Amino acid sequence: MCQSNGRMRRFLPLPLMAVLFSHDLGLVPGVLPRAGRKLTARNAESFGRDLQDQPFAVILPGFLGSACDFEDFAEDMRAAGYKAVVAPIEWWHWLPCIGGRSMRPILERIDHAVYQVLANDLEPVALEQPSYTPADFLTDMLNNPGGILKVGGSDDPAEYPEVQPSGADFTAKARARSPDKRRLAIVAHSAAGWICRLYLSSVPYGRTYAGADRVHSLVCLGSPHHVGDSLVFKALKYLEATAAEALPGNVRCLCVGAKGTISGKGSDMTRGAYELCGADPDDDTVDGDGMTPLFSALAFEPADKMILDGVTHAPVYPALGPSAELAQDRQSKPWYGSPAILEKWLPWLLQIHE
Repeated sequence: MCQSNGRMRRFLPLPLMAVLFSHDLGLVPGVLPRAGRKLTARNAESFGRDLQDQPFAVILPGFLGSACDFEDFAEDMRAAGYKAVVAPIEWWHWLPCIGGRSMRPILERIDHAVYQVLANDLEPVALEQPSYTPADFLTDMLNNPGGILKVGGSDDPAEYPEVQPSGADFTAKARARSPDKRRLAIVAHSAAGWICRLYLSSVPYGRTYAGADRVHSLVCLGSPHHVGDSLVFKALKYLEATAAEALPGNVRCLCVGAKGTISGKGSDMTRGAYELCGADPDDDTVDGDGMTPLFSALAFEPADKMILDGVTHAPVYPALGPSAELAQDRQSKPWYGSPAILEKWLPWLLQIHE
């Protein structure tokens, strides 16, 4: 645990993450509309009212991130006029997914958080942790398919067996929820952004999530979208090869990327993270936020895009070890959820509700 802004916080184990894993063209300054669709005031208004889209966001921690690291961010969003809560995801919930294995354990938690917000009548109250025992965790560690060891017989997501994720709140019975026509937004940090693309889609991935029925907008903060050679991106490659539409037609997406940390001049951690995303670690032309290169953050073609300058990837880094340089940068640089940076991209979310 650690102290940050008067609150007890936990440091993200980002060294493990590194190993494993403008201008005004539209309604919102700095946002580049996706190709073929320029959002106008008229269709933005229709988008929000016709589909009962609500000004409420579920915030998702990135790979190996925990909810406590994002509580200040949620509070700042609420203070800025957009209701928000953090999905109850802890860093150790990601462990069964390490090494390119299925993201089902995290997808189930995203789905559970969305339904819990709807059940709470979209009130910004803390979400309860889903039921999940040590035995459930061990079962997921042993049975979650894919990865280097080809658990379940293959590292190809199209061939994953239909393994039921452990935990009483993730069973088929628990998914038999009442229909709700309201939809909310998701603000996803880092890897949670491309994982949410699986959640929004109707592509079979153990089961079909069809999150577009419950989500109207997705904001990706420093999310890697370029399909690299690593097993980590097998699921993303599968999604892009399988999905009839890369983004459901009734969902908006904004990809926010940053520059200010050059690969060839960065720390070993930055160079390793950029290489994982498909960059040459010695290339001085590759810029990014210290963990995700800019080209990867903007690689989701259907999305609107925003480029920030001098923004670092995460809200907190360990002060010792490979992340020490990024921790020092964090003292002088804002991250995507800092209040001054939040002001830059939040209008994109607000525009359909005004």
